[in-house]
Amino acid sequence: LFELGNLVLSRIDVRNEAKACCAPLAAKYPATIHIATHSEGEVVYIDKVDQGNALISASSVGMRAPMHCTGVGKALLAFLPDAYLNQYIWSHPLQKRTENTITRKDALRRELEEVRRTGIAVDREEIERGVYCIAAPILQSNGEPALAVSLSFAFGRIQEVNPEEAKRDLLECTQKLSARLGYRKET
Repeated sequence: LFELGNLVLSRIDVRNEAKACCAPLAAKYPATIHIATHSEGEVVYIDKVDQGNALISASSVGMRAPMHCTGVGKALLAFLPDAYLNQYIWSHPLQKRTENTITRKDALRRELEEVRRTGIAVDREEIERGVYCIAAPILQSNGEPALAVSLSFAFGRIQEVNPEEAKRDLLECTQKLSARLGYRKET
């Protein structure tokens, strides 16, 4: 059974499943949905879903960005091993992108603790002015992130929705995908 379970897990195309899970979010919210992974301390956007009225045009598939100032980056960082953070985050200065970018490591540590506690990361115009983002990780069976998903709202569009409802909807999507990858939350 263990071998069969691992065989099934190895055949899951999490990117396509994430995109399918995100389609209802794109239909419900005036947001751009990003699906991202990480590489050497940066996020890499691997997919983007929107309905055309989201107004986020600066992002693109294949684009890279610093992890510490993006919602998807913080969602991933909160669940990556200490060795990864030591190599790529804590050993380098935190680059400032806007006046809201977190540049102090103690502040980023507190933010990552909050992400671990709630499951939600927030980008408050940290990578780009006028863009507010909520994000959550898709966790693998070992508790490390496979991907992260974000809802990015442009120029005050977050006020058009109930942010707590958007967070719940996002968590429902990512937790479903995490369970599909064999993740079981410790109680």
